[in-house]
Amino acid sequence: MITAPENSPQTITGHLLADLVGLDELPADDRFGLLDRAAKPGFGRWLDAAARARGCTRPVRLRGEVLTVSAATGAVLERFSTDTLPDNVLYKPCGTRIASLCPACATTYRYDTYQLIKAGLAGGKGVPETVALHPAVFVTLTAPSFGVVHTRVVRNDKPQPCRVRRERPACAHGKPMSCNAVHGEGDARLGQPLCLDCYDHDHQVVWNHLVAKLWDRTMLAVRRNIGATPKGWVKLRYAKVAEYQRRGVVHLHALLRLDANLPGDPHTIAPPPFGIDPQGNQVALYTATMLKTAVEVAAASTALNTAPHPDQPAGWVLRWGKQVDVKVVRSGLPGEVMTEQHVAGYLAKYATKATEITGVNAGRVTADSMDAYADPARHTNRLITACWNLGAADGWIGLRRWAHMLGFGGHFATKSRRYSTTMGALRLARRPQHRDGATVHAIGPGDPVDVADTADDYTVLVINHWQHVGNGWRTSGDAALAAMAADAARQRRPLSTQPSAD
Repeated sequence: MITAPENSPQTITGHLLADLVGLDELPADDRFGLLDRAAKPGFGRWLDAAARARGCTRPVRLRGEVLTVSAATGAVLERFSTDTLPDNVLYKPCGTRIASLCPACATTYRYDTYQLIKAGLAGGKGVPETVALHPAVFVTLTAPSFGVVHTRVVRNDKPQPCRVRRERPACAHGKPMSCNAVHGEGDARLGQPLCLDCYDHDHQVVWNHLVAKLWDRTMLAVRRNIGATPKGWVKLRYAKVAEYQRRGVVHLHALLRLDANLPGDPHTIAPPPFGIDPQGNQVALYTATMLKTAVEVAAASTALNTAPHPDQPAGWVLRWGKQVDVKVVRSGLPGEVMTEQHVAGYLAKYATKATEITGVNAGRVTADSMDAYADPARHTNRLITACWNLGAADGWIGLRRWAHMLGFGGHFATKSRRYSTTMGALRLARRPQHRDGATVHAIGPGDPVDVADTADDYTVLVINHWQHVGNGWRTSGDAALAAMAADAARQRRPLSTQPSAD
């Protein structure tokens, strides 16, 4: 890039444009790069294309074409090519759910998760509104203790000392097992062990790695306790998210709901059956209180014994922690603390978080990158090292694959098949429909271009040919302008440079 003198008109204009997009700290070359982009032909069209990335900080750059072909005649009805776009690429939002990687795409994911959860509680999106009357509970399942850590204690809205011990005990390594500090919300010591050598890092990463199996076994126990067996009268459906605690262990938040079991019509969501009491009144056979009790009993009694490991020949025993919280969801009742809006908002908030609360925000760990985690004075380094060392054994390679996630390799947001709508359906609803009345068949590269004999004049083929070029904006100046364009598009403000200025 050509660099202009600091006092030149181009540089001064670049500074003004940088101030406009709020990037006062840009280096001089990047500030001049803003003007370089603005001076190129087609700047208005580039801004429009950048706005379609919806503020994504690391969009996927694609090159290729889309052909719309008549299935009956084979004639090309429409052709879209990236050769006609600025930079000859299409900018597609990355679609990540992790807020620390891309806040804009994570916000979209959070909104979708909210709608998905709420539809399963209050209806909508293809779910009947009567679902609000089904028994439902909100469950929080935590991990057990793997060692003493610093924590924030609040009683009656007043922060208290962390771990007050009058006798001031010490561990076998000579470290104090008490803490009189009153930790604030942002205290870096929160979640850190009082003694790193006493902490059972191996057990914790194994717990993270196999918590999904412990969840499955717990749900099986709940189904048995409530009678939600394949031949029973009710079906247990759920939506859950995983959240990292500061100590680097995941805990689960879940919404459990009881529906009628209709083997002949599995797509219908109906309320559980009712019974008749001796006075002839209709009574509920299945209640939220009954479901709450079933979950509490299952969480307290369920355990999982892992396979043997060379470092632990008897395996590890995995259980839930003592902090099991089960709340009945009082849907739509005024004054209730736990309504469908609270549950949906709570679950959606944690669906976009990952390990950043622990101080880890790294890519996949390899043998070459393990040196970065060699310092044993850091708690997260010991967790990653435990994953790497334990994963060397046969049958435990998954710990190495997910070492950057502290052993957890499951999905952060999951649900039963028919809890409510799907993420795919929500994303499809946002796409513009350009071919009303036409039957569209999307075909990718290498797929056979073949249509059934029933094809008529209204059947079209959409043939896609795409090539991945790269990820992210090419310059920080482009990123700043794209953020400005996306913000203007969201607020429906006219941009200062219109496409007509090309």
